[in-house]
Amino acid sequence: MRTALIINIPAPYRLPMYEILNQRFGDDFMVIFCANTESNRKWNIDELQFKHVFLKENVRLKKDGFNYVHNNPEVFKVLKKYKPDNVIATGFNPTHLYGWIYTLLYRKNFIPMTDGWLGSEKDLSWVHTLIRKIVFKTSSTYIGASKNSMKLFEAYGIDKDRIFQSALCIHNSKFENDKKFTNRKYHVMYSGQFTERKLPLFFADVVIKLADKIDGFKVLILGSGPLKEELFSKLDAHNIDYDFPGFIAQEELPKFYSESKIFLFTTRMDPWGVVVNEAMASGTPVITTPFAGVVDDLLVNNHNGFAIDIDTDKWVQKTDEILKNEENWKRLSENAKNRVQELNFDNAAQGIIDAIAHIENKN
Repeated sequence: MRTALIINIPAPYRLPMYEILNQRFGDDFMVIFCANTESNRKWNIDELQFKHVFLKENVRLKKDGFNYVHNNPEVFKVLKKYKPDNVIATGFNPTHLYGWIYTLLYRKNFIPMTDGWLGSEKDLSWVHTLIRKIVFKTSSTYIGASKNSMKLFEAYGIDKDRIFQSALCIHNSKFENDKKFTNRKYHVMYSGQFTERKLPLFFADVVIKLADKIDGFKVLILGSGPLKEELFSKLDAHNIDYDFPGFIAQEELPKFYSESKIFLFTTRMDPWGVVVNEAMASGTPVITTPFAGVVDDLLVNNHNGFAIDIDTDKWVQKTDEILKNEENWKRLSENAKNRVQELNFDNAAQGIIDAIAHIENKN
């Protein structure tokens, strides 16, 4: 069976999985990219080692400043030429829906693939919800990035035996290090965009209070975005000792994560949160909000991190508690490194292979 996967742009945490699928299926697997990149991404992408096509770009940023809409009718032409038996679509942009329509017209198999979950989709309009209901009803198998994504499909009445997991993962080995608690320069770190959704000003409130509790308190900040000036003005006004090395290339990230004792992943909503993979592979425990898709999947409460309500005092208390108990930090750190090993490119590829095999076995 021939399979085409439609996705917005090349993401470094998915490309190795496509290479594995290419080794498994050869020319019977192809990735269709809607665009080369999106304006909020600064990834360095190497030459792609699998069959792929880039569509003529037609993309716009939604008013929320976070989501992009891709509309590439050209995908019909590409699919008709490639003639896939299965179409995997990673979203509900017009381009993805064109792929769904193709499967209806030519009686092929459609496989929705998502990193969304009930929390990230709770504010969908009735139109978006209706589209999902219709698409899911006419799909063959389903692929979720997390256990929470799989629960999302179940909430739409999908049988568990038709749902498969393909977790978001990274090159875990690149982040491995032997940095102990006492050898880590920074007490806490931030890594992400400086946007309201990522709560950088909440992060500032937390570190300002922590600085009053911990001698020699140091902070590492990675990222960029529109709230940059407001964030640093707030930190400067309280004389916070922080380092901001500016834009960091993907290959340089490991050395920064290994320099921090705790990663504070502030977010108002994230379908997953690959930065948590990066932190845990570095042995850096994570504190995040209940609104990150990694919670109850990669992040297990009081095992390798904590999910805490958006409450400054609660975050300060828990962070201070960990920083003042080295043995507890060691436990969290080891658990983080062990847990993230289960999320790797081979297992992620296997989820897609299993979804395709399920269809083959039904035919």
